[in-house]
Amino acid sequence: MAQSDTEIAPVSRKEAAREVRRAVLVVDDDAALATLLRTILRTANYEVTTAVNGREALDITSRQPADIILLDMRMPVLDGPSFYHELRARGDTTPVLVTSCFGARAAQRALGAEGSIEKPFDPDDLLRAVDEVLARRT
Repeated sequence: MAQSDTEIAPVSRKEAAREVRRAVLVVDDDAALATLLRTILRTANYEVTTAVNGREALDITSRQPADIILLDMRMPVLDGPSFYHELRARGDTTPVLVTSCFGARAAQRALGAEGSIEKPFDPDDLLRAVDEVLARRT
């Protein structure tokens, strides 16, 4: 049966969650990877801000809240673990998804972060991980 313009199609929870643009802060010193993450996330209707190190990310979080932070572990100036501890010391409870090729799951456990994904990752796996972390917060 054809659907008329006045009928409303059912929307999955995942689709409904994406209707409201969620803000993502990507913290990674690899410019090419940050650009790729921005593209993947924007394609999935997320608003994306990037930072090249933990210090820049702390400055951003003090001015502009995010719904989730994707955090690399090894960066210059202020690394991922130092950023995470400072973020929590400030009382910021924004969920953090650790993105690393150096033991992301172990880093997640050590920090107490909300999620992790190992680099390299499939874009669908990344979006699924982001969705899962955000779903636990709503």
